[in-house]
Amino acid sequence: MTAGMSIAVERVAMLMPMHLLVGPEGEIRSCGPTLRKMIGRARTVGAIFELRRAPPEADFMAALNRAACEGVRIFLGIKESSLPPLRGEVSQLPNGEVLVNLGLGIGVIEAIANYDLTDADFAANELAIEMLYLHKSNQAIRSELARHSLSLEEAREAAEIQAFTDPLTSLLNRRGFDVAFGRAIADRSATGERRQEFALLQLDLDWFKDVNDRFGHAAGDAVLCRIADILRRETRAEDAIARVGGDEFLILLPGMVSEAPLYQLGRRLINATQQPIDVNGHQCRVSASIGATMSDRYGTISAENILADADMALYAAKRSGRGCIRLHGADMSGAMR
Repeated sequence: MTAGMSIAVERVAMLMPMHLLVGPEGEIRSCGPTLRKMIGRARTVGAIFELRRAPPEADFMAALNRAACEGVRIFLGIKESSLPPLRGEVSQLPNGEVLVNLGLGIGVIEAIANYDLTDADFAANELAIEMLYLHKSNQAIRSELARHSLSLEEAREAAEIQAFTDPLTSLLNRRGFDVAFGRAIADRSATGERRQEFALLQLDLDWFKDVNDRFGHAAGDAVLCRIADILRRETRAEDAIARVGGDEFLILLPGMVSEAPLYQLGRRLINATQQPIDVNGHQCRVSASIGATMSDRYGTISAENILADADMALYAAKRSGRGCIRLHGADMSGAMR
């Protein structure tokens, strides 16, 4: 049995400061205070938002209603903004309205800078997560918390490190990488001296499944830890390294603007990963395929485009015989590098 529930608009605004209440014709009937800071006086969703990850001809209200019916997320971009798309959950209301609860995701750092947001602009139950997004990387979090000696701060440090760290390799996990990546995109979108380009490597191990199949998952875990050591050794302290899948890694390289050192790093990583790894007397052999992209090749930049292009370059490396690096837009086919 289900029962209706009414709640004052003021309470909705407090609980969901990024909500939209949209009428059947697309009119904005209610808007959370944080979102209102970002969209100004816009009165209709079509005037300020555009659908992302949807066909160009898609109808706005039809897309919202379909997302509500199918229980899938909606992705809305703010027009004339460099922010990544806002992600939202949609609910249909009995009177034809739809309620959309939006989130900033990896764009939170840029949004804080662009719209002068503070902790008061976020719901109480998500404050800790949003504040953690302000840190550049897991290492930055640890460095900040190290200055505090109280036992409460030490306990908080351990919890935050665990939230951002891959437990097997001690590299960043996907959540930790998103923090570093969001900061890099914000720096790339800045003006003047604050602007900084970056490069992104997506590395996937070749023949890793054979190691698991022949020697077991414990041997596979040992190989992953050894690969993590290689990545740390070959990169700089300011680089962000993350394990984001079983044998998939992302490496963010702030300030990397030249192809030559990028290829040199890629070849060093490939050569190092091809060395046999001894695990309990077993010689485990893997290699690495690398896809790369550089932010200075883009006009308007978004996390989705950068990641998609690095993934495309990685598959070009796989198709070229593996054990090589491919730079998106430069050498997606041809001889290995």
